[in-house]
Amino acid sequence: MPNDDTPLRIERWDPDRHDRSGFDCGVQRLDNYLALSARRQQRDDMTRVHVAVEEGQTRILGYSAINMGMMNVAELASPPRATPSHGEIPVLFLGQIAVDRRAQGCGLGGILLHHVFEKACVIAADVGCRAVLLDVMSDGGPEAFQRRKDWYVAFGFRSFASRPSRLFMTLRQIRQIVQR
Repeated sequence: MPNDDTPLRIERWDPDRHDRSGFDCGVQRLDNYLALSARRQQRDDMTRVHVAVEEGQTRILGYSAINMGMMNVAELASPPRATPSHGEIPVLFLGQIAVDRRAQGCGLGGILLHHVFEKACVIAADVGCRAVLLDVMSDGGPEAFQRRKDWYVAFGFRSFASRPSRLFMTLRQIRQIVQR
């Protein structure tokens, strides 16, 4: 499994090349997404999946899934200046990050999240994107939900007042992280 000396690559998922057969992150919905839904959603341009693999290997150690979305500014405590009259702003939606059990505890989730931040910066430069948005999964009960939420909050995500399971981080914050 990965350690400090293991060279990792994050690359766009190719279902014909990357080995997902033994992927088990401990959350059935995330395992099933990779096994059953990701191929179709990526083929139909609904999402993009990126996988972490060891250099020269094809077995998936972790993955992230992202897609574009819109957010109604009414969900925010104070709308950003120059909000369009239709009241929606562009966001990058982080569908999920999952790390195989055998690779958990090595910082791979943070590496995948940083990759998402880098993608968000590129997207924002090319087409506009105000924030990264995600919904914390409740699978596994309240303790698992809180652990997941705390993990994202530690990176700087904040909850919506009206929906505590929905988190966001502005591109201004993300740019500061990526430029470090």
